[in-house]
Amino acid sequence: MAYKSGRVALIGKPNAGKSTLLNQIVGQKVSIVSNKAQTTRKRVVGILTTDEFQIAFVDTPGVHEPHTRLGRAMVEAARTSLSDVDLIVFVADGSKRPDEDDAEIIRMVQSVPKPKQVPVLVCINKMDRLRPEHVQKTVDHYVNALGAVDFMLTTALDGTNVDKLVGQIVERLPEGPPLYDPDDFTDQSARFMAAELVREKILNATKQEVPHATAVVVEAWEEPEDPTGVLAISASIIVEKQSQKAILIGHQGRFIKTIGTKARQEIEELLGRKVYLELFVKVREGWRMNPRMLQELEYLD
Repeated sequence: MAYKSGRVALIGKPNAGKSTLLNQIVGQKVSIVSNKAQTTRKRVVGILTTDEFQIAFVDTPGVHEPHTRLGRAMVEAARTSLSDVDLIVFVADGSKRPDEDDAEIIRMVQSVPKPKQVPVLVCINKMDRLRPEHVQKTVDHYVNALGAVDFMLTTALDGTNVDKLVGQIVERLPEGPPLYDPDDFTDQSARFMAAELVREKILNATKQEVPHATAVVVEAWEEPEDPTGVLAISASIIVEKQSQKAILIGHQGRFIKTIGTKARQEIEELLGRKVYLELFVKVREGWRMNPRMLQELEYLD
């Protein structure tokens, strides 16, 4: 049997479970996960390689009505991902009824240039929360609206039917050599992933405007002379207001210390080595509306 490989876009509205699905498929944390909308801000590629095939999954930001320059960049990142893939997997939240956000994503998929005409698979996620009497109606809605070639009900959190979904994807991959080194599980750098793990801990520990107004950038990455030594990472947490900075630092610095400890432990697990992590909080007013700042943070090309 000839080897198969291809690029597959995961698209859906915020909190549909795209990143959880990607991590479950790849078997590694490629995309950070939280219960906050717009957790994924950039396109992230997760790679599944076997002896028979390689799939490069493109995890896109959740499509939403943007209110900031950052939000517009995120939606545009999702849109531009669709014409450069071999297959689109539309991930729908089975716990919720289709709404205008879903309709907007369907229009986005339908707007892919005609010559490309990328086939679409529908993945209705969180099937454990989908009422049995609503299954057929929900499936018919998405399959008909998208002209989908097939569908699958999954629960990404516990892996239900995820292998079956992968099988459906492989059936539709073109023949060809691997697109990435077989040992890679993502196209992202270790620096990017370290920054994202810090941001994930903030997302899961804060409320209201703080998680959305936060960005993380690695300022320094110092390798030890001794290969068995400690990797030193210095990262800045960017916020928009002094009040947000105060929240993140916490009383006597306890909050940021907790964030740092949790992030360091997971970075060490990811890299398989000891890490010293130093965190600073900086205020950059209105950074989400500032193109220059967004470019510096690599949210804009």
